[in-house]
Amino acid sequence: MNHARLTVGVALVLAASAEVLAADPPAPTAKVEKPAPTPTKSSVRAPLNLQVGDIRKYMMPNEYRAAIDATDADKADIVVQGEREAPPLKSMQPIPGGIATPFWMLAHPLKAWRALLPDPNAPPPGPPDVVPQREFRWGP
Repeated sequence: MNHARLTVGVALVLAASAEVLAADPPAPTAKVEKPAPTPTKSSVRAPLNLQVGDIRKYMMPNEYRAAIDATDADKADIVVQGEREAPPLKSMQPIPGGIATPFWMLAHPLKAWRALLPDPNAPPPGPPDVVPQREFRWGP
């Protein structure tokens, strides 16, 4: 029993010393300030170009004509339609099962914890619903 307490005590002392070493800021060093570099042609960037260009490349002719002929209130409104499908989560990607799992864990050590949790892609536990649920009605 004393051996276990000694091991835990040594581990705690090592952890505390690691925290103290990590918390100490590095010693300040004397910095020599260099003069600011003068801009050269290669280091000066061109201003950011945010122009769309020819709008007819992005619109069908009938849509372009409708936008030109629209009233001023319609020209000021911007309408975006559609929904973007969310990308698949990395935690939902399947992992191999059975005998291949330990090898997968060795090949992907940062994702190995996923093999120890229930698979989110697995069917729910229990027997499948072979018989459909009865529909309840008050009348015939």
